[in-house]
Amino acid sequence: MLGASVSSPEIFSYFLKKFDQKIIPLIRFQYYDGGKKQELDARSYTVKECETGVEWHPIDHFELVAVYTLSDRRYEDYENPNNHQKGELVRLQAQLSF
Repeated sequence: MLGASVSSPEIFSYFLKKFDQKIIPLIRFQYYDGGKKQELDARSYTVKECETGVEWHPIDHFELVAVYTLSDRRYEDYENPNNHQKGELVRLQAQLSF
């Protein structure tokens, strides 16, 4: 069974339900180019990230999440004018709800 739900105009959720299990694929893109006024020395930021993964609910009160992230970040200020970081990470999460 395929399902889709919309909880607000900006959020769309898609899931696959089979044998009383729910599988939810996810993808997230983020881009930010600017600064943060509250930080010292007026740091400048550029953040580009892509995250993809899947959430699996084998039973009602238990979920497993696996997410892979590609990240490309730059932040610079007067003391550190060339700070560019690239990386990848895998996040695994198990959650029990009661």
